[in-house]
This record gives sequence, structure tokens and C-alpha cells, in this order.
Amino acid sequence: MDHAVVLAGGSGLRFWPESRSHCSKQFLNLTGGGAMIKETVDRLRPVFPTERIWVVAGRKDAGNITSCALGIPKENILLEPEGRNTAPAIALASAVIARNDPDAVLLFTPADHAIADLRTFHDVVRKALKLAGETGRFITLGIKPTHPATGYGYIERGAPFPGKIKGAFNVVRFAEKPDLPTAKRFLRSGRFDWNSGVFIFHVDTLAKSLVKFLPEVCEEIINAVRGDKRGFARRLSSAYSRIKPISIDYGILEKEKDILVIPADMGWSDLGSWHSLHEYLCGCEGNVAFGNTILTDCKNTLARTDKGIIAALGVEDLVIVRCGDAVLVCPRSRSEDVKKMAEEVRKRFPDMA
Repeated sequence: MDHAVVLAGGSGLRFWPESRSHCSKQFLNLTGGGAMIKETVDRLRPVFPTERIWVVAGRKDAGNITSCALGIPKENILLEPEGRNTAPAIALASAVIARNDPDAVLLFTPADHAIADLRTFHDVVRKALKLAGETGRFITLGIKPTHPATGYGYIERGAPFPGKIKGAFNVVRFAEKPDLPTAKRFLRSGRFDWNSGVFIFHVDTLAKSLVKFLPEVCEEIINAVRGDKRGFARRLSSAYSRIKPISIDYGILEKEKDILVIPADMGWSDLGSWHSLHEYLCGCEGNVAFGNTILTDCKNTLARTDKGIIAALGVEDLVIVRCGDAVLVCPRSRSEDVKKMAEEVRKRFPDMA
């Protein structure tokens, strides 16, 4: 059967001061449609029944994740003792699901992305699930690039896959976040897609790759999942204390062969910074405002406040965010550097981080 797993272990420091240690990015209402994780779960419902939607999150975020709030079974919420990046999280969910459904085909998606064209997303997901089940390959969704972005990873497409299911291509390589000249070259070539971070595969496909490339992770997770439920949390904590952080991209996908990519134009954004949120909501120009704000003679400015009033006069290309007891003001072009600012806040004012 088909299952969907939402990966909700990130922190999203670039969205400080709204994203903090007690409330990570995936629990924020960034687009006006509710918490990002709830939007992600609801986005999956037309394709996956509720009982086959799962969430993997950190134990530190347990207070923000409830079965009632997400509308999924309590046992489908898997809590990691500590963050170890995506490979252990994916291995954990796969092992738990495979115990009861050894023929499962799994989709993994981040909890904090936005997708505007849901019909295209659902169509592409159904195609990818079928392709993964029939071929036993890893499938990833590529996003048609609209500009030479330097904040995304890229996937280079090769020859079309000659199967009955059309629209898939062999992956030549995964490319890390490029500098601007390289990103422009990627865009001109017409062979590169943005890496969406959405992956689909059969549980056996992952199991074989884990044994081949990450045997330590595989052994620790399998040993933790085996046995009675009563000792599961203790066994998992012990396993995670020995697992080193590693991403699924670096640990497996960049080493594995015969991966397929399905390009899709579905209004996707990873919402990685205040700048990308501004672009997603209104494009490159215009103001975006949440809460009580007055923007007079302002251009291309994002303003958000959860209390009080933000009043700005005659400014351009700014991010102005007030959340609780903290205020951020920065140029939109410096949004990526908010992570460094949040780290500095953590050192100097830990209660505000």
C-alpha cells in the first residue's frame, strides 16, 4: 500500500523571531493558511488515507504535534530523541511501516514547503508512486526552475525513462547549492530542475541502499524497532546516541544509481527565508503585510506583527517582523543571514531564541 511520511524535524532559524526553540518553522502560519505542517498533511489526504499518513518529528516538538491537531492516528506520530538529519528519520519511518506493510511504497516530504497547484501535485505523486512500485527505483520530484536560484539544490536530467509511465527521466547527478554563475549556466542548459526534497520508493529499495551505504544506521534502527512497544523509546534513544547525523541526499541518493526524476511545475517553494516567503505570496514586487501594519509609500516590503502596530514610511525592500518580545529588521536581500542573527541571539540572549 502507499504511505506518506512528513518530515518535521527542522528548526527554520531563518524565520526568527517567529521561529524559536519552542516553535520551529513547520508550526508557523507563514502563508495565512494555518501551520505549515497541518497544510502539508491536508495536502496529502486526496492521495493517501488518514491511517497511512505519518509524521516524524523531534521529541522536543511533542507539544506542538498532536493526533487531534493533525487529524492522524496517534501511533503514526514518530518522535526522534534528537535530530540526526533526514537519513535516520527516513530509515526509522520505513522500518516502522514495513513491520505491518512489507510491500509499502513510501512518499517522504518536508513539512515546511508550499505548493500552490495541488491538482498537478496530486497527479505527479500518483504517477511517482506507481513508478516506484513497478521499477523498484528511487523517484524524486524536480521543480522547473524560474530563475537562477542559489539557495536550492539541483538535479540534472538525462535521457527519458523508456517505460509505460511517461514523464520520468534518468538522473545524471545531484548538484549542491551553486553560486550565481553556475546557477545561470544550469538554467541556460535546460537540463536542470530544483530538488524539491520529495522522494518516493519501495521499502525494499531503501532497505537495500541502507545496507549498502549506511549499514550502521540500518542496524541501529532495525534493532530499535524490533521487540515490544514498551521498550521502544529507550531502545531508540540508545540507537540515536550512536548514530551520526547524515542526510538522505549525501548518504544514499548521491551514491545510488538508476534514480528517476519527474519534473513538475506545481507552484512549489521551500519557503526557506523571509525573502522566499515574500516571493511566494506576491512575486518580486509589492508589499506583504500580516497583522496591524501601516505601510506608507513603501515598496517590496514584508511586514508581520503578532501584537502592537508596525508603521513604516518610505522604505523599500525590507523585512520587518515583530513576534512577542523581539523585532527583526533587515534588507530582503539579507534574509539568508537571519540564521546567523538567530545564532547570535542564542548566544547572547538564550531566552529569546
